[in-house]
Amino acid sequence: MSKIYKCLIIGSGAAAYSAADWLYREGITDIAVVTENRLSGTSRNTGSDKQTYYKLSMDGLTPDSPYKMASDMFSGGSCDGEKMYLEAVNSSKCFLRLCDYNVGFPTDSYGCYPGYKTDHDNTLRATSVGPLTSKVMTEKLEKVVLEKNRTPLLDNLLVTEILTDNGVAYGIRALNLENEKEENIYAENIICATGAPACIYEDSVYPESQHGMTGVLLRAGVRMCNFTQWQYGMASVDFRWNVSGSFMQVVPRFVSIDADGNEHEFLGDYFDNIHEAYSYVFLKGYQWPFSSGRSEESSKIDLAVHSEMLKGRKVFLDYTCNPRDFSFEMLCEEAKDYIINTECFADTPIERLEKLNSKAIDVYLRQGIDIHKTKLRIAVCAQHNNGGVYTDNNFETDIKGLYVIGEAAGTFGLSRPGGSALNDTQVGGLIAARHIKNKPTAAIIFPCFEPEEKDFVRCDDIDYSHFRTKMSRVASFKRDYESCVSLLGEISSALDSYPTKHRSLAEYYRDRDMLVSMKALLEAIISECPETGSRGGAIFIKDGKALKENTHYRDYLTVTKDGKVEFVKVSPVPCEQKSFEHYLRETV
Repeated sequence: MSKIYKCLIIGSGAAAYSAADWLYREGITDIAVVTENRLSGTSRNTGSDKQTYYKLSMDGLTPDSPYKMASDMFSGGSCDGEKMYLEAVNSSKCFLRLCDYNVGFPTDSYGCYPGYKTDHDNTLRATSVGPLTSKVMTEKLEKVVLEKNRTPLLDNLLVTEILTDNGVAYGIRALNLENEKEENIYAENIICATGAPACIYEDSVYPESQHGMTGVLLRAGVRMCNFTQWQYGMASVDFRWNVSGSFMQVVPRFVSIDADGNEHEFLGDYFDNIHEAYSYVFLKGYQWPFSSGRSEESSKIDLAVHSEMLKGRKVFLDYTCNPRDFSFEMLCEEAKDYIINTECFADTPIERLEKLNSKAIDVYLRQGIDIHKTKLRIAVCAQHNNGGVYTDNNFETDIKGLYVIGEAAGTFGLSRPGGSALNDTQVGGLIAARHIKNKPTAAIIFPCFEPEEKDFVRCDDIDYSHFRTKMSRVASFKRDYESCVSLLGEISSALDSYPTKHRSLAEYYRDRDMLVSMKALLEAIISECPETGSRGGAIFIKDGKALKENTHYRDYLTVTKDGKVEFVKVSPVPCEQKSFEHYLRETV
């Protein structure tokens, strides 16, 4: 039998490298990082105008506490108070580790970390190193893990199966992408940090290199938690990038172009008061994710964009000139105050953006897109899964020894403060590492066998991409019950007859993972949403009518498996008050 690791970490993004480093710091060095492609993934390849990291306030002036931070995250609904408290309590420790690793978060002359307001939050906990915060985090952590800690990196391995026996994980099966041979790798523990199932939507801001492996986890037998809760928002599509924050706060022009090349400045078709529309465009800067609760306010902008696309038109942002009838004086007071206070008042959106955040322009210039001259094509895109695999407070799944952290885990509920996902990538690895260190060594029997060669036939005609198009149309931020039922039938049939042939063995496994993930999401929507209604990041439509939210379910997690739903009561945010001496006795 090949080597047995203490822990395998699957993934090569901020969450995976964080877990590897925390394990090493806890004295667990018999580990390895397994990845399909070291340079792929969401952490390394995505960002926004100034990609946000959400942490406990450290600006020197703002009163804050872990309890307050946890309560704010918990207030969004349908998330566990204990887990939010863990996220908050460990926030400072994880953030300062990144600072020690030279992730250059801004400070004042005294060493305080100033902050700003992010979406779904009214505090100043947000910070950033610019448009590429998660990329910088990943690169700095990778340097520590691979060079300083000398952790082995097993690259070009596509994980195709979690090996389990009687509800206990003991390793993985992986396809070597260099020779298309499969191999087993054994471990006492596995930490999966592979992100969301990024492959299931056509309109998506996930990098094309990001797939996720939710389908593999589902096939292993995990349950999903809040899987229906996604974030969708406007993003450019020729180069996948969120157009949040500064991109909206400078109030660009929204235009659509039909098949004949005719241009339509369309916001006036959806708003009675065009000046109100422009104020909502500004507010999209920190209300960027679509919110069913704001569907008659700032999220009406998303609905207008989607409606234009359903007409067969392409939608663009134009920064070269002001929208029709634009008047600075007619903007809401919040917008006027912001533009004045940030000293970005100028005659055109592109001039305002240059003053407010020139790095946002540079992001596109590096891709050969000059928004001084070129309109930016956009859509309402899938951006983040607030749900995911159901785990306990140690980030361990129902399968013992299998942990899921980062976006792959079902940590958040109906809404979350922008940037809290980056905090989560760091905290999840710490919690899982501590649990692995402190738990008794399990008596695992490692079956000694190697995978059989698959009877596989190459066929270039196999293509399942049309399912992604349908998912974006009927199962994203607008969800139609009857259409979801119909699409579920199509995908289930495709899985039932899934062939042992494809363009390549790797594509065979990737598409199977995609279809399994799609099926699980559609089942969750169909089983949950008639009860919960429109909530979080989606509107739910049944019999042609949008259902109102049933707020009773904000006090519950939605746990799904095999088309069945269970509503699990959330725990409150802990508020334990014992004497210092009590903890001193326990520690010493």
